[in-house]
Amino acid sequence: MRMRSAYLVLTLAALTTALPSAICEELSLTLRSQSERANGEFEFREQTETWKPEETAIIVCDVWDLHHSLNAVKRLEQFAPRLDRVLKKARSAGVTIIHSPSDCMDAYAEHSARKRAQEAPIASRIPFEIKSWCSVIPTEERAVYPIDQSDGGADDDPKQHAVWAAKLKSLGRNPGTPWKSQSALITIDSENDFISDRGDEVWNILESRGIQNVILTGVHVNMCVLGRPFGLRQMVRNGKHVVLMRDMTDSMYNPEQWPYVSHFEGTRRIISHIERYVCPTISSDQILGGDEFRFQNASADSESPELTRSTPSSEPADYRKHWANITVTSDDTTKSHDSLRDIDAPQWYRCVLRIPQTWLSKESLTLSLPSSIDVNDIQGWVNGASIERSTEANSLVIDSEFVTGDEANLLVLRLKESTGSRLQAPVLNSGGNQLTLAGRWQMRVGNDPTWANMPLPAKFGTTTDIVFQAEPPLFTPTPLTRPGEFTPGIEGPACDANGDIYAVNYMEQGTIGRVSPDGDGEVFVTLPEGSVGNGIRFLLSGDFYVADYMQHNILLVNAASRAVSVHAHHGGMNQPNDIAITNDGTLYASDPNWSEGTGQIWRIDRDGTVTKVASKMGTTNGIEVSPDGKTLYVNESKQRNIWAFDIAPSGDLSGERLVKKFADHGFDGMRCDVDGNLYVTRYGKGTVVKLSPSGQILQEIPVLGERPSNLCFGGPDGRTVYVTEVEFSRLVSIRVDRPGLSWTRMNKTKSKR
Repeated sequence: MRMRSAYLVLTLAALTTALPSAICEELSLTLRSQSERANGEFEFREQTETWKPEETAIIVCDVWDLHHSLNAVKRLEQFAPRLDRVLKKARSAGVTIIHSPSDCMDAYAEHSARKRAQEAPIASRIPFEIKSWCSVIPTEERAVYPIDQSDGGADDDPKQHAVWAAKLKSLGRNPGTPWKSQSALITIDSENDFISDRGDEVWNILESRGIQNVILTGVHVNMCVLGRPFGLRQMVRNGKHVVLMRDMTDSMYNPEQWPYVSHFEGTRRIISHIERYVCPTISSDQILGGDEFRFQNASADSESPELTRSTPSSEPADYRKHWANITVTSDDTTKSHDSLRDIDAPQWYRCVLRIPQTWLSKESLTLSLPSSIDVNDIQGWVNGASIERSTEANSLVIDSEFVTGDEANLLVLRLKESTGSRLQAPVLNSGGNQLTLAGRWQMRVGNDPTWANMPLPAKFGTTTDIVFQAEPPLFTPTPLTRPGEFTPGIEGPACDANGDIYAVNYMEQGTIGRVSPDGDGEVFVTLPEGSVGNGIRFLLSGDFYVADYMQHNILLVNAASRAVSVHAHHGGMNQPNDIAITNDGTLYASDPNWSEGTGQIWRIDRDGTVTKVASKMGTTNGIEVSPDGKTLYVNESKQRNIWAFDIAPSGDLSGERLVKKFADHGFDGMRCDVDGNLYVTRYGKGTVVKLSPSGQILQEIPVLGERPSNLCFGGPDGRTVYVTEVEFSRLVSIRVDRPGLSWTRMNKTKSKR
């Protein structure tokens, strides 16, 4: 059965009774997430976890004193008193409370909670772009965003809104941004709490206090709670165990916009999106007892969970009624619906660009158009500012003055109705940097000049569907799958020639999962009863070997039929742990005895013959063959040594020599790049270290968890390292500078077929 990424679910049930002022031993929480089934429908999953209060924080996002939407203020006033009770009870249990009313720090310049945040020690690792808004994370890229919030999301009656705007003005507030502080309905404890709206400061607080678990509350869930530098997406992509408190939030959604449902149903759909693609949720009753909070005027069906709901990707697009997704390609095969066959009005296309600050210079950005589009038939806007035409190069020139680096920027293109063409993907150029805008855009047909912009900045109004962004810098870790999709036995990653990643113990022990490069996972095969896999290696044919450490086997999986057979077995093995493969298909298996701290190495010939080739070693673990096939590397986890052996033509080993000894932390998996450099997981340290063949440390890369177990190379060019991480039971991806050895072998063979 094919099931997509699924998050584990947490429970704070232990707090349903009165808490003493002393720190409690643990918080028992029930986390809710959703998994996609083979038929495209989703089902709820719940799992109980325990969190230590001293390792947990609640972040209160943008619970402002005033808002430009009157209805948003009214809804906040309904749930804020209950949120205050949640914070008081959690605080008394020892949970850290961080108040984050964005753009309001001036009001707290002298507040002890603000100074406490500013004085937090600077973290040893500052995540990439932690100061910036985050518009999308990889697990969302395959999703269809469930609502249109590009009008700003206010659901006020127009007459009431006008009266409210006048009142705000009479109070000396800007009707568009009237907030000055956090709501007085939320208590700030001056002795214990923190106040900050900066991502780096919040990160420093979390790291300095040893906090791994984060609960997000506040507003608005589809904008600030998801996107702020301290929001859900940043917490997820930087390795925190984060949940949304789903009944202590609200959305900015206007029922006059697609999909034309009630405000509360729109909120429910956003929460559902989060449970499927971002992180699990909990509810306030897990702290306070009783029932979940409900808004007074919300219907029961709009807030109660459904067992299943199909993804909206199959819903028909009505480009004349609203903005709808369309796939724009780099050739003339741009996918469109039947409703576009006879267009008698201008075509509008929009997307969002996240342009690195380093791309912006005195020189302007250019947007190169495909040859099928005449520059005179197109108009363009960036953040509402008109783009100039450049007839010489069939391109548009974007003035950098109108672009905000490291933020979301709205790009809108309008094709004349007489062009008779669909948009093909343009290319954004900045010096030597390029970003091809092929993928999902939104399209609309008509002639409304207001479509050239959004009422709010693009970071608030955009959806995850239409975001284009440059790759992060090399050696920057990013989660590929959500926490808990694998068991803590996650291990053995290997990539096939198509780029899919295979790792053991997906969803449950004894399975092998297959995960696409965009994080879409499934159980590929269930191993025979009693077998549990570890290392995986691919043959050039596309079939693969699995080290079955429970049954002392090397298993062979037929990739086409998914049949599993025993390739080799030897009763003298402690366990086959990790495996390496030579060009001719010979295997070498590490074989640790963890209880005694010893190990050995076995050679498995192509016919399944098993021969011991090294013994009297430490706890042998990660193992790899050099690019020239003449050297076998193996590490010893407990002894923290990396050894090299010469491989004779017969396959025997000799010339044992020490490559590198480390003073602390263990080792696990190990792989070579095409230059022979070794990538080694540092179990317990939370890094992958890159070593030269002589043992020189070239790079050390964090992996967003303390227990990386193994790694492999893949991606479109072999320069993506996928790491199996045990602490959060997920795959983490890292772009590196050179391709992996195994990927190069696989793809050379593929190109010859």
